[in-house]
Amino acid sequence: MPSSPIDVLAPHREHVTTTDPPTDLPTLAELLDAIPDPRSRRGRRYRLGPLLALSLLAVLGGATSLAKIARFIAGYDPELRERAGLPGTVRLAASTLGRLLARLDGDAFDTATCGYLAILATDEPPASSPPLSRAPLSGLAVDGKTLRGSRTADGTVHLLAATRHDTQIVVAQRQIDAKSNEIPAFTPLLSGLDLTSVVITADALHTQHDHARHINAAGGHYLFIVKGNQPTLHRRLKALPWREAVLNDRTDEHGHGRREIRRMKICTVRPGLPFPHAAQAIQVKRRRTDHRTGKTTIVTIYAVTSLPPGRITHAQLAALIRGHWCVEALHHIRDVTYREDASRVRTGTAPRIMAGLRNLAIGLARLLGWTNIAAATDHYRSHPADALQLLGLTT
Repeated sequence: MPSSPIDVLAPHREHVTTTDPPTDLPTLAELLDAIPDPRSRRGRRYRLGPLLALSLLAVLGGATSLAKIARFIAGYDPELRERAGLPGTVRLAASTLGRLLARLDGDAFDTATCGYLAILATDEPPASSPPLSRAPLSGLAVDGKTLRGSRTADGTVHLLAATRHDTQIVVAQRQIDAKSNEIPAFTPLLSGLDLTSVVITADALHTQHDHARHINAAGGHYLFIVKGNQPTLHRRLKALPWREAVLNDRTDEHGHGRREIRRMKICTVRPGLPFPHAAQAIQVKRRRTDHRTGKTTIVTIYAVTSLPPGRITHAQLAALIRGHWCVEALHHIRDVTYREDASRVRTGTAPRIMAGLRNLAIGLARLLGWTNIAAATDHYRSHPADALQLLGLTT
């Protein structure tokens, strides 16, 4: 039985062009079965791994609540559930599933599932030789999201994630402490990742000296937006001779009812800029015209990067800045297709686990070649046998 879901499911999408992933991975159910089980051994009716794997398939098919997941699993043939490792005659209750998810170790779940996606997405095993100094760079966006439907008296669940620019795959995720913010979670989020040949992009909240030092020490590069939370740095960037600087890149795009022109200029600043390892300063002027109203807005954005001049082309640098907002597209999919903000799952770690299942479903769909996640959920809802092959099962 092939251990990689990509090998198994690629024939379902004729346009898939993904490279062959590693074949020494455990099956998905085996991977999830290794997560610590919070339940007492006495009275367990469901194995953790198969139950979580079938829950993933329910989410892949568009299930947006615990009740829908339970109904999805109950809809399978009893014999098939038994082959998956679940009792075929026992009906799973949504409340039972909710209590289990609420008690799971969220860190262990995210480590297992994000690591699984990261290995599937790479072209070579993790133990490969160190890349060359001029190896291609990839973008990794760090951004947070509040699960609005999880609001309780103690606040809402807020997650910080690292997402690949090219595939929208979440390779790391952490939950923010209720009385804290994203800044202390930034370094722990990235600590388990190989940042060699990676450019970390982040919004102005994470333009912090310690973050820049950590990324540099880990062998990576950063590209940070600079705003008023770093007043001295922001003032120095604005004072650079931008009028004399040449135009390095210009894009003109039409879409979503508007026209957007971006003009990028670059200044080499090292060692004069008061920010660790800063090599270049960037100014982006964004002119956006709404076709419906005719209104035009002009916004100027400043950024700083550790990338030295000539490391990548100007067009690639501009693409990294635009690529950071891939994480916003991921959040939009979770909110619109999976109705995440409308979810009323609130107890314990259940909101985080549900968000992780959505990330895993979206990541697998992207790796299989789906460009439209809503179309993917329609397909796997209508063809559950295709999704079952993720577990090495057939109807």
